[in-house]
Amino acid sequence: MPAEDHAQPQPDSPPPSPPADDGSTRAALRPIFRLLRMSLKEWPAATGVVLLGGLIATTRYVRAWVIQPVLDDVVLPSTVEDFDLDAITPILSELGLILFGTLLLAPLAVLGRGYLAELTAARVRQRVDVAIARKFLRVPLRVFREGSSGDFLARSMADAGAACQSVMLIYKDFILNVEMILGGVTLMLWLSWQMAIISLVAVPPFAFVVAGFMQRIVNQSTRRQVAQGELSDRLIAILSGIKVIKAFRGESIEQSAFNGETDEYFKRHMKMMKNGAMMKASTEAMYPLTGALVLGAGAYCVMEGLFGMSLGSLTTFAIVLITIYKPIKSLTRIFPRILESTGSAKRLFEILDLAEEVPDRPDARPMEGLTKSIRFRDVAFSYATPSGETTVLDGIDLEVAAGEVVALVGRTGAGKSTLVDLVLRFHDPARGSIEIDGIDLRDLRRVSFLDHVALVTQEPFLFDESILDNIRYGRPEASDEEVRDAAKAAAAHEFIEALPEGYDTMAGEFGLRLSGGQRQRITIARAIVANASILVFDEATSALDSQTERAVQDAIEGLRGQRTIFLVAHRLSTIERADRIVVLDEGRIAEMGDHATLLTQGGIYAELIGAQMGQTAAAS
Repeated sequence: MPAEDHAQPQPDSPPPSPPADDGSTRAALRPIFRLLRMSLKEWPAATGVVLLGGLIATTRYVRAWVIQPVLDDVVLPSTVEDFDLDAITPILSELGLILFGTLLLAPLAVLGRGYLAELTAARVRQRVDVAIARKFLRVPLRVFREGSSGDFLARSMADAGAACQSVMLIYKDFILNVEMILGGVTLMLWLSWQMAIISLVAVPPFAFVVAGFMQRIVNQSTRRQVAQGELSDRLIAILSGIKVIKAFRGESIEQSAFNGETDEYFKRHMKMMKNGAMMKASTEAMYPLTGALVLGAGAYCVMEGLFGMSLGSLTTFAIVLITIYKPIKSLTRIFPRILESTGSAKRLFEILDLAEEVPDRPDARPMEGLTKSIRFRDVAFSYATPSGETTVLDGIDLEVAAGEVVALVGRTGAGKSTLVDLVLRFHDPARGSIEIDGIDLRDLRRVSFLDHVALVTQEPFLFDESILDNIRYGRPEASDEEVRDAAKAAAAHEFIEALPEGYDTMAGEFGLRLSGGQRQRITIARAIVANASILVFDEATSALDSQTERAVQDAIEGLRGQRTIFLVAHRLSTIERADRIVVLDEGRIAEMGDHATLLTQGGIYAELIGAQMGQTAAAS
């Protein structure tokens, strides 16, 4: 194989930093634009919203437009001697039909547009929720290790909700108001482009005032969402550590800390609200002044006969100007709310833009099974920390024969769990390689490889499903009989049968309806029923009593020679049965051999066992 085919990929990269923000409102709105691009997947509904909005705007301005012919062609001629009823009747009939048509179409357009706007926004939220779940299931484990569950929860719930609410505002209100303004400006230009230009004189100062407040709202929105994430972190810490808090009488400390977080969130929220209110007040003051100026200029033009302005066109112009005021006022209310969501949208996309697990190589092959060995060749791995890279494993050379039981021991932080994480391909090595029967693990399809691996962790996790379904999770096609056999092998069958509904008993959220030992035995049964070539027990017996542990050890013994087993453990009863014991120290293999050999060497292993036996003797 060419040398370049052996190039080692870098380990899973940490979450990417968000792109540099140039501080502009346009940069802040980019995440909102991305959400809108997602909405275009529902293009029939989105198009319907725009078209029906245009129809609604048209019907409203048609009602204003008919004022001009009524005044100029009906009302004013009736005050002079040459009044001609026959000439006016067709005009009135035509205008009546137009008004009737708009009155009929408007409610139908409002109904259809409202439904399509809700449909589009709901689909965007659905797509975001699906994308978040997909991302969480596909990012490397180190992302969760380096992040906080409170922040992830805030981003996936509160931030996603706020961001998607902006899509609702845009489709339900923003687009319609923009169409109303464009329709009004178009009609004003048709009535008198000169008067329309006079009306637009107020736009630059208006835009300057709005832009200033918009930038403040954008900046404060991001700060507020950060505070909300910190608030979620604090609340999750309280819920997770409630036993410790109560045991050490820490209620007042935690209450005080939580109050501080809420105060910070409140301050940042109110700063944003203040700027939004000031923007509304400023535009509220500017618009009447502009309207008075325009109407005064229009009256002068009518009296002086300038620009072809008539009483009818001025009246229509005034009505349009008044009609435009409502959507402009509405935009000053809506736009700050959209800007408020920019911080949420930015934090949401920081999650959705996380780098996923290293994809399979184009020529990756399926795994057929493990027949020879698992070989670690000069394996190194490190974690990213705020202070830099921390090396966890360095220069691991180890070959584990198929069917061998290998125990990994060492002091806390020696790299035991990281080594089995590499076996499970939760991470890829920073240097070196792991080979399955001589094939680099990265040359095997990830899903195919994981079909041959099963894991039992120190903290047993169960889904809020039946015990039967929890065990079968390791292999969904397993029969009920195979599930029961696995439960027997894991010393779980007897207590399951004693439950009110047996194997159909619901485990509860996180399995909390069961004891820690019962949960652990079910997770061991789940690993056994998976029928995997490689079993990893990561401190799997630490929560079991001595009697149950012996039963599980017997189950492991029954698998000896049939499975390749990695045991991360510290209990002597678990370790001494292993074919080989690998002692890790500061990320390197310090000792290796069977129980008796390592004890006679008097090294780290003998020290660890001596300390454990001393603790056992003291406890007894």
